[in-house]
Amino acid sequence: MSLVLVLGLTGLGWWLAQVNSLARKFGSTMVILILGLLLANVTSWTPEPSAASWVNGPLTSFAIAELLLAVELRSVLPDARRLLLPFIAAVAGTLVAVLLVGLLLSGWLGQSWISLAGLLSATFTGGSLNFVSVARSLEIPPSLLLIATAADHVAFTAWFVVSLLIGRGGRQHRATDTPVLKSSASTPTNAFVMPSLREVLLGLLWGGAVLLISDRMGGGLRLLGIDVPSILVLTTVALIAAQLPRSDSRSACYGLGLVLIQPFFAVIGLSSSLGDLFGDGLPVLLYAGLVVFVQAIVVLQARRWFRWPLAECLVASQAAVGGPSTALALAGSLERPNLVLPSVAIGLLGYLLGTYVGLAVSASLNGLIA
Repeated sequence: MSLVLVLGLTGLGWWLAQVNSLARKFGSTMVILILGLLLANVTSWTPEPSAASWVNGPLTSFAIAELLLAVELRSVLPDARRLLLPFIAAVAGTLVAVLLVGLLLSGWLGQSWISLAGLLSATFTGGSLNFVSVARSLEIPPSLLLIATAADHVAFTAWFVVSLLIGRGGRQHRATDTPVLKSSASTPTNAFVMPSLREVLLGLLWGGAVLLISDRMGGGLRLLGIDVPSILVLTTVALIAAQLPRSDSRSACYGLGLVLIQPFFAVIGLSSSLGDLFGDGLPVLLYAGLVVFVQAIVVLQARRWFRWPLAECLVASQAAVGGPSTALALAGSLERPNLVLPSVAIGLLGYLLGTYVGLAVSASLNGLIA
């Protein structure tokens, strides 16, 4: 029954984000999170441990595999080149900010700052996929995870709005200046076209195969005495599988992943209290906001030094902070369709890097400080 309620709540949040204008502005993830939080705090109901474990374990692993199966480097790298340097500046700014701001606020954040540093490094390099991956690997408590999720959404939404204002104020190019666009079948530019039943089944088969292979590979590594986090094994296997031929058979993977990852956020909301959010949320929100602020300053200053185009810098920064979907939305809002494919491509590159970056930051800080 718990699992049915979690999935029902997820479906309700997803539906509201499609049909209600206010909910659409928040986005499906935030709506689902808020619904879960309200239900838990009004009724005191929480999902059974077995249901929460299944959502946070196999289902979320499956969603991560599906999303990563869209990262086809043959199509990603050529399109990503024009945004690559601003994106590198954005990631560098994120890492500097995560370390400096984290040290500055460590007395306020307490012992959780190292986990938050890994989490913010991941999500502001790639997006929500990397946020979820690192959160699972670091086993962050649900109450802290709720706060971090809300802070992540507030920070990247605020930067999206500011980017839109800056970009429209300095816009020099019009949509009519742009060439005809092409796209790979597996990239998110095609993710919102309703897939056929055959495409959905093929996408599910790809995801299942990645899960099976990564599970067997992880077991084999443990037998050899090699202790590798399971999320890194899953990420690596999925990325290798994404390079295999017949990318058209993976055309539904990204859309499936977007849907299947939402119950994770429902469980976060259902496992948290409003007291935790308002009691401990301010320092985490400040941490996330300052990281994005410093990253933005670094990117805009690098633009002045190297004379990069403004729109390219804003879209690359948004790809790092929010992922391919928000970068795509910004490119469209700035009326720059020539940046649509590059925005998706650089966002997918962030997906590829984010989990590795986040776990590396957390492990390094634990080794140096903890």
